[in-house]
This record gives sequence, C-alpha cells and structure tokens, in this order.
Amino acid sequence: MDPDLTHDRLIEQWLEEYAASQHEKRAAANAIQDAIAARLDDDGLNYHAIEYRVKDHQSLEQKLRRCNPDGNLKYADGLRGIDDIIGIRVITFLQLDVERAMTALRNSFDVIAHVDKTAEQREKGEFGYSGQHLVLRVSEATAPNGCRNHIGERFEVQFRTILQHAWAEFEHDIRYKSAGPVPPEVNRAFTLASGLIELADNQFSTISSVVAAEKANPGEAVTLLPVALTGEALESILEQALPSNPRSRVEQYEWLRELLEMHGVTTVAQASELVASADWDAISRKVQYKFAPGHVRAADDLLLVHYGQEHIDKTHALGHDRNRRAKLTYRLRKLRD
Repeated sequence: MDPDLTHDRLIEQWLEEYAASQHEKRAAANAIQDAIAARLDDDGLNYHAIEYRVKDHQSLEQKLRRCNPDGNLKYADGLRGIDDIIGIRVITFLQLDVERAMTALRNSFDVIAHVDKTAEQREKGEFGYSGQHLVLRVSEATAPNGCRNHIGERFEVQFRTILQHAWAEFEHDIRYKSAGPVPPEVNRAFTLASGLIELADNQFSTISSVVAAEKANPGEAVTLLPVALTGEALESILEQALPSNPRSRVEQYEWLRELLEMHGVTTVAQASELVASADWDAISRKVQYKFAPGHVRAADDLLLVHYGQEHIDKTHALGHDRNRRAKLTYRLRKLRD
C-alpha cells in the first residue's frame, strides 16, 4: 500500500478524534490556566500575564504530517505523542521570576520534560529564541483545584520574560507572514536584537537587586509615607522587611491592605509594627516554602500566625479564590505544628 495513503488515513482519523475532543481540551486549558494563576498568586509571585491556546486544526495537521528522514511519521502515536496541544505562556518581568514560577508549577503538576531554550542557544554560541519550556501533566496525586476532571492531561508551558516574549512574537509574525524567504539583513537584525534583549534582561535583574538592597537600608524611614495605609505603603514596608523575597503583583498589595483592614490595621504605623513583630525564619521553617515567597504571601502567613482562625473567618471571601478557606486552614495547621 502507498505509505502516503496510509499516512493520510491515519492523520484523518487522528483529526476526527481531535475534533470530537475540542470542547474537552478547551475546558482543560481554561482550568489549567486558572490553576496556574491561582498557584502563582498563592505564592505571591509577580508576573505580567498568563495566556493559553489550544492548537487549531490546521496547526495540528501540519505537525502530524511531519516525517522522519526514513519517511515514517514523526508522531506515529498520533495525538498521544504531541505534548503541546494545550499551550500555556507565563510571562514575567525578570528572569529570576521565571525560575520561581517554574519551581511553583513543578510542585503542582508532574514534570514530563524540561527544555532550556536559553541554554541551547548559549551552547551553540548563538543568539535567538530564549525561554524555558516545561511539559507537565495533571496528576491524580497533585491535581490543583479545578483540574480534577482533567487527570492525565498533558500540556506545555513556555516561560519567558516580557522582553523575550516581545522578541518571539515579533519574530514569529515576520517569519510566518512573509511572502518569501526572509532577507539576510532581517535575520541579522533579529540576532542582534536577541543579544541586546539578553543584556537588557540581565541589567533589569541587576537593577532589581540594587533597588531591593537600597530599600532594605534601615536608614530609609517608612514613617515618611502617608499615615493612611495604602498598597504602595505596604510594598515599601515589606521591601524593607523582606529584601530577599520577590515583589508581588501591584494589585496584590492593595488586596493585602483589605486583609489588614479586616483586622483594624489601617495606618502605616500599625502595619509597620505588625511586620516588625514577625519571626520570618520561624514562619519559613513551619510552612516549608519551596522558595522564598512573594511579599503578599509571606504577609498573609504572618496574619495567620497573629490572628489564627479569626484571619480565616474574616478574610476567606476576599479575592477571587474560592478555595481560600481550605488553603488557609491547611497553612494554619502547619504553622501551629
């Protein structure tokens, strides 16, 4: 039988199978995106955006038709051999935030594979696409809330800084929408831009470290901030108290202000006194963080230590996490052990 004809029949069968599962795949992708956002928010991590997509029919068919040098299909197992039918992008501001986000997700899903695209470029002595890719699976043992109906679902997560993301999106747009071969000068320009982006990412990391060290200087008086407590004031207080911990998303500091308000903490002086009373090392030992938590997560755990069950009762409904009460209850048990 003609191999091409056999391939066509297999691919047609796989595409029919995929069409029947489209609704399920989109539901899984949405649940996984929500679970990833919830996990990063729980850890108080800063990120720019979390995006997802489900492969369309045309893109999947192109991938299924790829062949090895011997003429056999590269994905002989069909859909079971493709890990990026569901694709997630986590876009951060700093390279260090990429590493923290990867650590967080390793503890929420099974890791099937890890590809370091940045390291691959360095080993070749080249500049180009940079980023980290994890192939993950929703497992029975660690399935996050909202993902229990999608046990076994595989997906790929691409982690990029916002600069890496801009380069990748523009490069993809130019190459795939070009009517013909891309001119050599365009390839050279992309290579130069990639090198500059790597340099800029490194400088942003340096700037962040220097600023954090400056804000940790005891000579900086938080009392100069407005008397009324604001999210901005909380960010300054926590940067001084926890200079080595990552900053949280801007909107999370305002959410923390609402948590504090529920306990009658409404001024900079009150918040500063509460933060100064913390035994951060003891909290870290009891919770057993996998990495340094973001400011807001650390402060939320401090409130659990300080107010106990009252904190759960007063704040479990604040925010968008429907599972906050259960999570707080679990963390309180660890803090009291």
